[in-house]
Amino acid sequence: MTITKASDLVMIDRRVTLKWLMGAMAAGQLAACGDAAKGVTWAEMEAIKAKGYGTDPDFNNTAAPWPLTMTQAELVAASGLADIILPAEGDYLAPSKLGVPAFINEWVSAPYPDQHKDRVLIINGLAWLDQESRTRFGAIFASAEAAAQKTLLDEIAFKDKVKPGLEKSAEFFNRFRSLTLGAYYTTPEGWTEIGYIGNQPGTGDYPGPTPEAAAHIKGVIEGMGMKYTAP
Repeated sequence: MTITKASDLVMIDRRVTLKWLMGAMAAGQLAACGDAAKGVTWAEMEAIKAKGYGTDPDFNNTAAPWPLTMTQAELVAASGLADIILPAEGDYLAPSKLGVPAFINEWVSAPYPDQHKDRVLIINGLAWLDQESRTRFGAIFASAEAAAQKTLLDEIAFKDKVKPGLEKSAEFFNRFRSLTLGAYYTTPEGWTEIGYIGNQPGTGDYPGPTPEAAAHIKGVIEGMGMKYTAP
């Protein structure tokens, strides 16, 4: 189903999205994803003044200390874009069906410097998508024809093929893509898709890495100019 209005959005428990966000911030991974994570400016926005979790989040207490800030129109645009970046396939659900736009809402609403930079980038970028789509195709981005969506994204999605004048839009797309993938693959469904099973108990002697993994490790180590010693 194409997300074209607020009633189409799949809502999930906010505690779930907060746990995703807390885990991502604790790991520091999503904040560093993508070439455009730092130093990007667009139309400025006032920083969110709400209380944050501090430096030691309590994963057993997921009460939300800050308000969500994305509008319904922005969530619709985010859902449409996320589902293009990572479309549903077979048994694998689209990001909008797993609450990924809700995670992005939590992320850009959080009162921290890195999240504020992302908020400026993403909210401006979503507005640009809808404005450009209306101007060129007569519809908001999420409800435009697939060919129209592709035409627009082809101008900003590929690092070496960005249309002149759309550098900021390209930075937005790159960052949004990183957040979409990071959120999707921290869901149980995303884990299943990539075959991640987490820590599992083992018995007997440790068998060591597979030949393929050992060959990869050897190549990386030797590529750094160091000597590789087989286990």
